[in-house]
Amino acid sequence: MSANGYIAFPVAPDLIVELDDGPPPVPPELLPAIESAWVAAQDRAGGRLFNGKIFSVTELTATHIRGHFTEYRFAVAGYRDATLAAQLRVRQLSVCGLLRLPEGIVFGLRSGRAAYEAGCWQMPPAGAMDPTALQGARVSFQAQAATELMEELGLGWERVTAFRPLTVVVHPHSNVHDLGVLIETDCSFAELERIYRANGSDEYNELRLVPETELPRFLAEQGERVVPAAAWYLAASGMIDV
Repeated sequence: MSANGYIAFPVAPDLIVELDDGPPPVPPELLPAIESAWVAAQDRAGGRLFNGKIFSVTELTATHIRGHFTEYRFAVAGYRDATLAAQLRVRQLSVCGLLRLPEGIVFGLRSGRAAYEAGCWQMPPAGAMDPTALQGARVSFQAQAATELMEELGLGWERVTAFRPLTVVVHPHSNVHDLGVLIETDCSFAELERIYRANGSDEYNELRLVPETELPRFLAEQGERVVPAAAWYLAASGMIDV
């Protein structure tokens, strides 16, 4: 399925993410543009960005995602310049949760200092796949989701009652690949907010609970303030139609 340049690929419940032979070399003539984009992003983020390793997709099917780890600054350069993104061939793989509470779905308002999709409503947790999720030659998107859930919201995996992959949404221009995953918990929103205030990060300026019956209205009212991939995750879960 596709809309507005975004393409959604269905994935199997037993999806596997695994490593290939490694990244291609970066053409030296691109390094000045990469550095310029990185400096600009660091300025917006107040110097908080870390040039760690992120997973870049080389092959995507319903059952397998293959790729390698590369530098985050290459992905950031692609956010800023679609031509640079195409030349670098970085297709960042992120794990993006659809966090389902008994009362509804959780949205977080991204900080205006974020390197990507700043100031937008996103469904937490979300983050780039990194080497901490490595398990041999495979990369565990469940382990990455658990890490992001704890880091962003302070919620431990022991509170998760169900988990499954939904779809991969490919962003136009940046080629970011977002793997949407359903995360269900028995935690109430009031309890989640207490946990978030005590142990969460400053990733979001605000958390909001949206009952499932109110999802179409919320998406319509917020419009472009909601990250486009969110609608695809909700549709893949059966909560809305697109």
